[in-house]
Amino acid sequence: MSSGGRANHEFVDHLAESGGLQIVLHATGERLAELRRSRRDVVVVRMEQLDISEPLLQAVIGTDTRVVLVAGKMSDDQIYAAARHGVRGFAVDGPGGHSAAQAILETHRSGSWLPPSLGGELVRFLARSGAANPELTRTELDILRQVCDGALNSEIARRLCCTADNVKWHLKNVYRKLHVRNRAEAAAHAVRTGIVDI
Repeated sequence: MSSGGRANHEFVDHLAESGGLQIVLHATGERLAELRRSRRDVVVVRMEQLDISEPLLQAVIGTDTRVVLVAGKMSDDQIYAAARHGVRGFAVDGPGGHSAAQAILETHRSGSWLPPSLGGELVRFLARSGAANPELTRTELDILRQVCDGALNSEIARRLCCTADNVKWHLKNVYRKLHVRNRAEAAAHAVRTGIVDI
């Protein structure tokens, strides 16, 4: 699956040829409805730079399908965030697409794949961060925990000795960082990914 164009068709053809893969659906951004209806073992999302807010990626992320990201550039924090959101395989886009074919095959076989070249950077990033969730501030994480417990903004504000508007502002930052739209989605994502233990 990719964002269209001649280069993408050549990429798909090369994957099928070099990896012995059966390409069942080649979707572009205009065919999201078809993509959502499809049930496939592995879905590949190809983009120039990893962006977990990309609609094409959001259309398949969080489903039972194993998602493999192929991108020209990936930073360690982007890989970490994408993995937390449900991406299971990663490949750096390069000449021939051999890395992508391997990522697809390994993700299908074992459930996940991270090339050694990216793995070392990710380990170093996690060692530096020293936190289960480096994206959220301590206050944002505290508010998210209370949201998961069912607390209203007014209750959270009273506990934190601040205003309800202040809580709303922090929650907007939480939604943006977690790529969710409301408190229900934020709570579900926090529990599913282990940010908050219940």
